Amino acid sequence: MLRLLLILTLLIPTLVRAQDYYVHKLPSQIVENRLEKIEIQTTSELVFGTLPKHPKIIWLEHSSRRVGDNLNLNTLDFVVTVPGLLEFPPIPIVYDNKEFFIRLDDVRVLRNPSSQTDTSLTVYWNESDSPPQQVHLGESVEIRFLEMAKKENESFRRAYLSMPSNRVNGGQWHQYVEIAGRRALPQDFFFSYARSFWDGGNRNYQAGEKEIDGEQYDLRIYKARLYFTKLGMATGHLSATLGTDSAKRRTHVIPFNIEVLPLPPLPNSRAIDSGLIGEWKIQSSVSPPQPLASKQLSIRVAVQGSGNPKLRNRLDFSGEGFPSVEDDWHFNTNPNYDEWNAIFEQTLIPTGKTGTLPERTLAYFDTLNDEWKFHQVTPALTLPGFTDATASLKPRDKLGEMITRPVLLNLPTLTFAAFAFAPLLPFIFGSIKRRRDARDPALEARRKTLKKLIELYQSDQTDCSSIDHDLLPLLREHLELSQGATTQQIAETLDDKELGLLLKSHSESSFSASAHPTDLRAIAARLAKFSLMVFLGFSNVDGATLEKANTAFRESHYTSAANLYQELLKEHPGSPSLYFNLAQAYLLLDDPGRARAACHTAILLDPLDQEAHDLMSEIRKRQGDETLTGSRLFSLRPDQWLTVAALIWLIAFLFYGVGKFRKIPRWPGHLAVLISLSFVATAFWSQQHVYTQNQYMVLPEELPREPEAGTPNWDYPALRAGQIITVSEMTKTHALVSSSDRPFWLPINELQQVW
Repeated sequence: MLRLLLILTLLIPTLVRAQDYYVHKLPSQIVENRLEKIEIQTTSELVFGTLPKHPKIIWLEHSSRRVGDNLNLNTLDFVVTVPGLLEFPPIPIVYDNKEFFIRLDDVRVLRNPSSQTDTSLTVYWNESDSPPQQVHLGESVEIRFLEMAKKENESFRRAYLSMPSNRVNGGQWHQYVEIAGRRALPQDFFFSYARSFWDGGNRNYQAGEKEIDGEQYDLRIYKARLYFTKLGMATGHLSATLGTDSAKRRTHVIPFNIEVLPLPPLPNSRAIDSGLIGEWKIQSSVSPPQPLASKQLSIRVAVQGSGNPKLRNRLDFSGEGFPSVEDDWHFNTNPNYDEWNAIFEQTLIPTGKTGTLPERTLAYFDTLNDEWKFHQVTPALTLPGFTDATASLKPRDKLGEMITRPVLLNLPTLTFAAFAFAPLLPFIFGSIKRRRDARDPALEARRKTLKKLIELYQSDQTDCSSIDHDLLPLLREHLELSQGATTQQIAETLDDKELGLLLKSHSESSFSASAHPTDLRAIAARLAKFSLMVFLGFSNVDGATLEKANTAFRESHYTSAANLYQELLKEHPGSPSLYFNLAQAYLLLDDPGRARAACHTAILLDPLDQEAHDLMSEIRKRQGDETLTGSRLFSLRPDQWLTVAALIWLIAFLFYGVGKFRKIPRWPGHLAVLISLSFVATAFWSQQHVYTQNQYMVLPEELPREPEAGTPNWDYPALRAGQIITVSEMTKTHALVSSSDRPFWLPINELQQVW
């Protein structure tokens, strides 16, 4: 017994704490289709859990407000839709980090005495009487509540019109009124239209009267704005309690379900995403219009609109050689605003090392037209004495010569042919295998069918029925016509008019005994003149993909272009033209680090390419480095060094041969031999150092070494942008670099592989 008393004594504080709230008792009788409230008084914060679905109950808004120094009144609104006896389900709450269920007594629900035609609630969504089926994440919808209630003729009093109520999952209501020092009230989420005559304060609705069929109605219009904040289905209810007087009231409830979609990807990869969604007006200016080195450059952007300004991203218009020294937002709207109005200003100071600040474009998503809109903040700004090299950039339309690895395999056929041919065999057989694996079985079947038909027509070993059964289905598939397309339609669609006439003749002979018989030999001759690849729609996949990448480049979709060039490089890793195009795309994306790595590879593959050298000079200027100097002849590929060495070697022995016929000094021949051998040595040195595998370029301006992966150490000299390192080991996140001092790690995302 003593043990039981002791246990009860220990449990009493827990039980008291668990019941530290008070539930106001509901009346024994309530009315259908009328707003009712469950009220819970607590000393600390309470949260309602997921409310259970009930066939007779519509759960509406729940709120919490202070009613004393240490008391909170938590309210849950609901409407009962069916008269009769109502058994409440358990109501889940979370209080003091503990979950409870509140049980309420059964109540009797009476029929609503008010007429359904005496009051009405109409909701307009962006001036439409039905909610949108789909919206985008962050989009706002303007909602207008139109409340009407019939006036009693014998009374001068106005009808009963309540402020609308709302409940939404996956959305957030715009707060029009913000007052420092207090929490938002329900009326703060409705726009204040005018000042009240009675108390001089703001009134958040428009009031009036309207006559319908000889009856007078009191009228109220509320305006609200709903932001959609979560992907998926946004659900909720809009409601208002209306009545002809304070006794005859009816609560109107309008449910909604709206699908919230993600924003489509930004099509212009050079544009800066403002994060703004909705209807916006943007104006900008630059002062001074002509930037000068070491002088302030001010960029000003004015933004006005009705979307959610809290979604805006941080704006930064600075660039390489044009660092930012100050930026700030200036808000021109007070806390009680309908349209947001603000100005963003940023100050840049050009260093003079980089001549051009690329064009700056600001993007926002227009929900009216469901598309991205762009505003040019600044054109490309160039300092005096510099030129904007990016203005003349254009992609190459040909893949060009392919350079294979190792580079010595690119020796001309007649130079060390036997030595070069054996290592090439794996590449040749691999290429044959890839071609065989890539062949389209359906395409091959069509080719065989066409070849067989040509042979049959030429030998007269078949009749005209094979045209209908074999040839015409093949032509329909090639011309992408329906299976029911007639011979006449096929003939008119063909580019080869002569073949079309032959098919028309066949069609006529099928329906007329007097028509000339079909000339199968003539059809065979026309088919034989076709190139099978052209006839069957076979196209060069690489060329088409390159054309697609270049189209994206010309349309300023540089991110898409860069991705397509990367895909092409997987199939053609030795194309200097692809690397050149990729470098241009990265430069126009304002990513000079990756542009430099791609251009470095383009020069490795084709050291004599003057355009690539000019592009590298522009990239180095962007990064504040000196431009390339010296002759390009001293940066040949190893195979080119060997080719030159072989030519000098031949000249040396030709010189020795001439010495047999006339007396000339022998030292020029000796000198040529020495030069040839030095070129051979240079070729092998370049192969081992400049053209070695697993080379990476450092992207950031300064990259610290990491003795242990993930722990930078600034006590060691940091690596600079453009520096080439050779990686000996790779993990998912880091690369190990061997060094004369001690090996160190570098993060992979700060490196770019070069060829």
